[in-house]
Amino acid sequence: GRVWFLTRRNVVWIDPARLVTNPTPPPVLIRAVVAGGRRYEAPRAVELPAGTTTLTVAYTALSLAEPSRVRFRYRLEGVDQNWIEAEGRRSTLYVNLEPGRYRFRVIAANNDGVWNRTGAVVDIHIPPTLIQAWWFRVLLVVTGGVLIWLAIRWRVRAATAAAEARLYERQGERVRIAQIGRAHV
Repeated sequence: GRVWFLTRRNVVWIDPARLVTNPTPPPVLIRAVVAGGRRYEAPRAVELPAGTTTLTVAYTALSLAEPSRVRFRYRLEGVDQNWIEAEGRRSTLYVNLEPGRYRFRVIAANNDGVWNRTGAVVDIHIPPTLIQAWWFRVLLVVTGGVLIWLAIRWRVRAATAAAEARLYERQGERVRIAQIGRAHV
């Protein structure tokens, strides 16, 4: 039941019946969040500056057996629909983020494919800038509505004033014609 191999220096053998698998899932850690020119070390929750649109998350997992064979999956709830395979990367970059609350999750598997399903989590909040705030947008709509109403009101008053001016002009013309007619009689 042994498998023998010839190497450059000597002969080695492996007994497949005695191979040991690693049953321990690797502990996962979010090392840092980088955004807005600032680095947040091992955060559980982070409040980013208003207007932040780019976010980098660095993560790792401990595996002493074969660190190069650790696999990662991550997801930013609120952006990603499904888990994303990291394919050997230990950080990820998100761009064009909107203001809001997000949760970044990362899970890892050891060299034998045993997954740590709990993983690591960081809650992220990006507050809106002044022009991104809902109340500012409502204020803009209300201000626009008031300006349109004022413009319509001004136009109606201008048209009414022009019509009244023409009416007085015609009435003055009629009075003048009537006075000329009386003078000839």
